[in-house]
Amino acid sequence: MDTATQALLGAVVGQAGFSHKLGRRALVWGAIGGLLPDLDVFAGLATEPFGEWVHHRGTTHALWFGPVLGPFLGWLIWRHYARKDGQSTKGSPGDPALRSAWMGLMTLALFTHPLIDVFTTYGTQLFAPFSRQRFALNSVGIIDPIYSGLLVAGLLAGWWLRRRPARARAAAFTVLALSWGYLFYGWWLNENARVDLQRQLASAGHADAPVNVYPTLLQPYLRRSVARVGDEIWVGLHTPLGGGHSAWERFRPAPPGPLVRQVEESEGGRIFQWFAMGETVARVRHFPGGTSVEVDDLRYGLPGNPERGLFGIRATFDTEGRLQGEVQRTRYQPSAPSLRALWRAIFGDFSALGLPPPSSGVN
Repeated sequence: MDTATQALLGAVVGQAGFSHKLGRRALVWGAIGGLLPDLDVFAGLATEPFGEWVHHRGTTHALWFGPVLGPFLGWLIWRHYARKDGQSTKGSPGDPALRSAWMGLMTLALFTHPLIDVFTTYGTQLFAPFSRQRFALNSVGIIDPIYSGLLVAGLLAGWWLRRRPARARAAAFTVLALSWGYLFYGWWLNENARVDLQRQLASAGHADAPVNVYPTLLQPYLRRSVARVGDEIWVGLHTPLGGGHSAWERFRPAPPGPLVRQVEESEGGRIFQWFAMGETVARVRHFPGGTSVEVDDLRYGLPGNPERGLFGIRATFDTEGRLQGEVQRTRYQPSAPSLRALWRAIFGDFSALGLPPPSSGVN
C-alpha cells in the first residue's frame, strides 16, 4: 500500500506491542520500520526504464527480510540509546533489558509491510530473490482511505488515552484486528465478485471464459473485471451493492502478429508481462512512417476506453519492420470520472460513467 499507510501500520504495531516498554519512541521507530522496505524504489529509479517494476516489492518485501534484518536494526537502535544514556540506566531506552523489545519492534514493523502489500493488485515477491513469483490477493486498492483511517483512529485513540497506557494498547490491538479483518473482507468481496461473474458468463454460454477481478481505488465494493471471451476481451465493473449487477465493454485485441511477438519477447516485454502477471493486451497502430505496438496492463484502467490500461510499453518499427530505438514505458492519463459518478456506480448506476445499464446477466 502507499508508504504513508505503511508508516501508520508500523506506528500502531509499536503502540500495541511495545509502547508499555519503550514509550512513545515505539510509535516513531515503528513508523520508520514500517516504511523502510519501500526504499527499494530508489533502486528502481537508478535502473530505469523498467527498474521500478523489477525492484519495487522485491527483496525488501520478502517474508524473510523482517525476521533477518529486524533484530539487527533493533539492536542498533538499542545500542544508540545505550551509548547516549550511559549503557545501563534502568528504564531508559538503552536499558539492556529492553534490547529484545527493540529487536521485536523492528522485526514486526518490517514483517507486516509485505503482509499488507500482498492484499493489493500490484504484486509482491514474497520469496525474492530466490523466486520472482508475484503474489496478489486483489483485496484493496493501493490507496484505501478506510484502511488508513482505521490506523489513524487507533493512533488518535492512543494519544487520547496516553495517561491510560493499558487502554491505549487495547485500542491499538482493536484497530489492528479491525484493519486485518477489513483486508480479508476485501478479499472475500473480490472472490464473490469473481464467482458471480463466472456464473453470469456460464449462463450466457461462456463457461470456459477466464475472468479476473481487481479492486478499484478509494472504496471496497466497485470491482474491475477482465474476461477473455473467444476472440474478444470484456472489461467491466461489478458491485454487490447493485444486486450483483455488472456492465461490460468489449473489444477485439490485435492478432499476435510478428511485431507483437517481437515486442513481447524483448527484455522490456518479458519484464512487463511478468509485472502485469499476464493481464495484458496489445494494440497495433499503422502510420505513414511505420508501425507502433503498444501493450497495456488491463488490471488498472478507467471506463470508456476498455483496451487502454494506465500502464504499458510501446515500440516503434519502420516500414521494413525494424525496431526503432528501445521499448519504452508508457503511462495513459485519461480524464478521471467524478467522485459523484463513482459513488453512483458503487450502487449499480453506471450511466454517469458512460457504460450500458447494469444487468444481472451477460447479454
